[in-house]
Amino acid sequence: MGINGRLKSFVNDLGLELIFTDMNRSGIYFSESKTIFLSTKLLEKNSDFEISHELGHCIKKHEELSAYYFASESNRRKIEFEANKIAIEILLFIWSNEYDVEKEQLNAVKFMEYYKIPWNLEGYVRESMKKFG
Repeated sequence: MGINGRLKSFVNDLGLELIFTDMNRSGIYFSESKTIFLSTKLLEKNSDFEISHELGHCIKKHEELSAYYFASESNRRKIEFEANKIAIEILLFIWSNEYDVEKEQLNAVKFMEYYKIPWNLEGYVRESMKKFG
């Protein structure tokens, strides 16, 4: 499955490189090299959520919070959730523009299944859809 063209544009507009490599995690953003590394395992499925998640880390400059991130599991979860929220916002923008979807036609289940968004984020997806448009 290919990477969405608008998402590729976001990556390029931020001056980032996107590299698929063999690794034990889905993805990671390295600010020093302005690179998003993704697992090659994602090549067979829609990797747009993982790319958007790593873009979230870049946009929020989470690299500046590394001491906070590693200080506790609670802090790590907060930062990861913030990246997930940004990923959902990016993908909602793409979804609504790619498919010319009206706000009333947004379907959380289809959206989450298409982008392989973890189900623990369903509440935020639905909340975001209400505000969207």
